Amino acid sequence: MSLDQLLDEVEQLPAAEKWRLVRHVLRSLEQQQTAAPRSDWHAFLRATFGSLKDMPIERHDQGNYEEREPLE
Repeated sequence: MSLDQLLDEVEQLPAAEKWRLVRHVLRSLEQQQTAAPRSDWHAFLRATFGSLKDMPIERHDQGNYEEREPLE
């Protein structure tokens, strides 16, 4: 069944059934959204962990701030 055919079928449903379908789809999307970032984040950490180990972070001198007129 194509998406257009499915949408045509949905249009024939009563309003209550459409709302039931909407709630089902939203719940499904929310579950996918909450599950995906965690696995993507872990994969990202595994792929990039230690990538900067040969480039240590250095903190240089702070330097001087310019003198400005006070606000009135």
